[in-house]
Amino acid sequence: MKSKSFNYYGFDKETFESVAELRRQTNRNNIESIAILFLMVMVASTVMSFLNVIPYARRTTYITYLVICGAFAAVLLIFRKYTLKLSGILIYVTIAILVSFSIVSSIDEAFLVSAVFPAFIIILCMAFIDRMIPFTGVIAIAYIAFVASSYAKKPPSIARYDMIYGMIFTIVALFFHFRLQRNRIDQFLAYHKNLKIQRDLEIRSSFDALSKLLMRGRFFTMADSVLRGRTDSQYIAVCVLDLDSFKQINDKLGHQMGDKAIQTAAETIWDTLGIDIEDEQWSFCERAITENMSFAGRLGGDEFIILLREDGGWEATEKRLRSILDRLNAVELGELHGIHASFGVTEVGETDRDIDAIYARADEALYEAKESGKNQIRKH
Repeated sequence: MKSKSFNYYGFDKETFESVAELRRQTNRNNIESIAILFLMVMVASTVMSFLNVIPYARRTTYITYLVICGAFAAVLLIFRKYTLKLSGILIYVTIAILVSFSIVSSIDEAFLVSAVFPAFIIILCMAFIDRMIPFTGVIAIAYIAFVASSYAKKPPSIARYDMIYGMIFTIVALFFHFRLQRNRIDQFLAYHKNLKIQRDLEIRSSFDALSKLLMRGRFFTMADSVLRGRTDSQYIAVCVLDLDSFKQINDKLGHQMGDKAIQTAAETIWDTLGIDIEDEQWSFCERAITENMSFAGRLGGDEFIILLREDGGWEATEKRLRSILDRLNAVELGELHGIHASFGVTEVGETDRDIDAIYARADEALYEAKESGKNQIRKH
């Protein structure tokens, strides 16, 4: 069992890193929220300083931080997709902005105990998930800087209260920071577990376990979606194929070799279509429909079906199917020297919307290929 660590909120490093993406997303979202909220406060404070609602002397502070926070918020919003990777650094930029403001505002009110620093420390500790030790170190440095500025600029009696209250709030905030972020990581781990279960169920309901091709029902559902969303400019063809003399493979070489032949045929189909299905299973069904991809399914036994979407029309389709056939013929698998297959193809017309009728045409073409000597491609 891996050792748990205070630095990783009571988890081992591997577990902590397994939710790194969720931690970055949470931190980035909270950075944006704090930056925008602080910007709004600075805008309001600047306006009120011009209206003499709050002391005139602090107007320069408000304007300065309005500019700083405005620039920071603009960077976060404009370069949003890049800030996710930099969220660890941006946490400390946010801390620096808020802590420096709390120190400046504390100095501006030299005869009052600071309420801003404790409030900001609580907000920062509740908002961000980093490693516990470096985060605690940065918060400790912020506290030391705050206390040093108080003793430098405030009467000793006021500075002493800043020191005491600041210490109390810092310790309490760090305690709850540990507890809260530990609970968050637990939630992230539960989310990962549920997502994995969801993905496994999706894969099992969509893909044939032996061949890794789409199951019959999923294939026809996806094909129907493609036809309903089709534009006139899209070229689509459907091919039905099965392995020739498959029963002889099972009888002579055994069912294990028969299964291997099915797996090899499926791998050849996916590879020729340019799809690494092992990496794409979770998102493949949705992406195949929306991104104009070809896809393949297993109808049962040694019979397969492919929906092809080719920019080059029939010539490109025939070339791709010929590549599948040639590669199958060249297979060397123990005692199995080449896999023969028959292909039946039909082009999908602009008015075709019934996948069952299209499949029937392709099946007729497959029958013609079988009748004409097998191991060939026939178009209906």
